[in-house]
Amino acid sequence: MKKQESIDIIIDSETKKIAESVFEQFGITQSEAIELFYRQVATTKDIPFIDRNLNNTTIEAIEELNHKENLSSYTSFADICDDLEV
Repeated sequence: MKKQESIDIIIDSETKKIAESVFEQFGITQSEAIELFYRQVATTKDIPFIDRNLNNTTIEAIEELNHKENLSSYTSFADICDDLEV
């Protein structure tokens, strides 16, 4: 049997509550869910829920969202259409 270790995490209550509900639907415990995550990371040497196959348009959109100060704002749908030249 492999040596086991424990971990302690701190997480906000609402996230924990929602996640526990999902785990319950799958019939797994918090410990099992965390172990699944760790096993996937160990197997792939990567974070499992990051999509590495994004196209350039999606990557650019994500970058724009990370710099919200550069985003345009509009007061009407007509203004959006004018900006998009449609």
